[in-house]
Amino acid sequence: MSGNILPIIATILEKTALGAHDSEIAELIETVRDASPSASIGHDIERLHLHLNAVAQVIRESRITERGLNLLNETTHDLASTLALQDLLRTIVSRARSLVGANVAYLTRLNEDHTIMRTVAAEGLISPATWELSANIGVGAVSLIASSMSFFDTQDYLGDQRFRHADSFDRAFKAESIVSLAGFPILSEDKLQGILFIADRYHRKLSGREISVLGSFALHAGVAMRNAHAFTMLSEALAEAERNRVALVDHIHRVDISATAHDEMTSLLAKGTEWPLFILRMANQINGAIILYDEAFAIRERFASEAYRGHLAADLKDGKIDSSLLISAVSKSRHNGQSVVMLDVGDEHCRAMALHGGAGRGESLVICHLGELDPIDIRNLERSTVALSIAKLWSEKRETEQLIASSTLLRHLILVNPPDASTISAIRDRLKIATDQPVMLALIAISGLDRATQTTMIRESGAKLNLLVDLVNDTYLAVGPEKSIRSLLQILLRRRSDWEIGGVVSDPFFDLTQAAVQYAQIEQALLVLRKMNRLNRFVEHSQVNLFAKLFEVGDVSRIARYVERILAPIEERDPRQKTQLKKTLLCYIDSEHNIVRTAELLGVHVNTVRQRLDTLREITGGWDDPIAALELHVALRLDAITAPPERASTAP
Repeated sequence: MSGNILPIIATILEKTALGAHDSEIAELIETVRDASPSASIGHDIERLHLHLNAVAQVIRESRITERGLNLLNETTHDLASTLALQDLLRTIVSRARSLVGANVAYLTRLNEDHTIMRTVAAEGLISPATWELSANIGVGAVSLIASSMSFFDTQDYLGDQRFRHADSFDRAFKAESIVSLAGFPILSEDKLQGILFIADRYHRKLSGREISVLGSFALHAGVAMRNAHAFTMLSEALAEAERNRVALVDHIHRVDISATAHDEMTSLLAKGTEWPLFILRMANQINGAIILYDEAFAIRERFASEAYRGHLAADLKDGKIDSSLLISAVSKSRHNGQSVVMLDVGDEHCRAMALHGGAGRGESLVICHLGELDPIDIRNLERSTVALSIAKLWSEKRETEQLIASSTLLRHLILVNPPDASTISAIRDRLKIATDQPVMLALIAISGLDRATQTTMIRESGAKLNLLVDLVNDTYLAVGPEKSIRSLLQILLRRRSDWEIGGVVSDPFFDLTQAAVQYAQIEQALLVLRKMNRLNRFVEHSQVNLFAKLFEVGDVSRIARYVERILAPIEERDPRQKTQLKKTLLCYIDSEHNIVRTAELLGVHVNTVRQRLDTLREITGGWDDPIAALELHVALRLDAITAPPERASTAP
């Protein structure tokens, strides 16, 4: 009989060990009861059932504990492997909720002042407003946990009187229908970092095992948060170090570029590059425009990069910007030796920098550019400006030396008759003229400009054409090849505005030993012209030589009245007609009374010349008398010499 029962009991034990359902175990026990006819078997079976239930309970609890420990191990592993702080906080909340199957889990952290607890992660909440909860550390369940640094739980949060309630928390808990609450301090080196809360919407008391698991979990969470915080700080430090490294590399690169640019600019000056090209290179370096102002704050020249797309340079040129801004900025720059921001309009900026010259010239640069300039770019511009100032000082020194040498050569040429061979040779080398190349002298007189402006204008114009120019006896004398002299006079005439310029030009000559004679002749002619009228044009010496000799000792005022009397009948006509009549008669007499040649020279029809001559005969009495013809010729020639430019250029 017992042999029949033992296999069944072995099966029951096996089923119990495997966790079979209670109903299945009960059926097997009834099988034992049926297999045993003994009257005492019922009591034994009851004992067997009782012990089997105890064994099954132990096995179930063991498995639950094992599952909990496995879950805790997995959770701890997840916490240890999560280094991003916000991800870690979310993992802590999610795992804590899963460990005990809670409705809600949320995590609060202390602020930097350790006075406020703020929710940083939550799961299972209904209302988003609960996310924004924060409370003073002296109220709510937080106060008990913070003071005891230990576990806290309650099965009726709203009715618990062990702590001072906060209205905001009570309203939030009512909205969330939270009843039970348990909190676990998160410590790091025995210091409170935060609190992990587990909440349910019903009355629940956590078991000892659950409290133990959550307590261990909170300890691991504290370590993980500390590690994550350290990792965050390390990552930020590494990121900052990388940013500093990149910034340092970039700074070194820009410094190298700056040094290269500075060396290039210095090399340009050392090679004797003209300063306009130097300033243009400065403009190209910043894709901007640079305006050079003179000491009177008038624009001398403008240099712009092809890449410049701003408008302030044009506004400065057109006078649309208040000049007081420029004057103030240049004054500050001259005082501190650095560039000064003059104007900001939108994305475009203007900087002013003073140029320091040995002659006290107050020149300055205004730099227009789009966008902000790097401090290194600004220093480059300032260093380039200093280099430019030094170069201009050397240039001024060389120009002064050249002027002294040129003045010495020029004066020796015109005042020593004949000049020595070394002077002639030096002048030919200086002007780069061959012995078979014609030379000219020009005496230039200007009125309406101050002496300094006159000198600067004429010397700069003469230097570009490689001429010898100097002030001699209150008049500027220019010596050089014929073509260059005529170019100089054209340049000066084109620059004329509200001032007058004129003078006498010698005939071309080849022998420089005759320069003194030529100078004496044009000087005498200029004196006569000045007595006759204001100088407002350049006259060939051949045109005025005869009259200079005739009238050099005469009363010039009487000569002028004489010319007015002879030409009075013609002067009574309207301006255009009288000019045409005088030009026609002068050309007719110069052409030896040849009407056809006169028409060709004037560019008009022969009949037009005949009509004009008929009119002239009528109003002047004619020129058949040789004396009358001579008087008319002399008067017309003097009038043509002294006529203002606007009359001289009137159509034929």
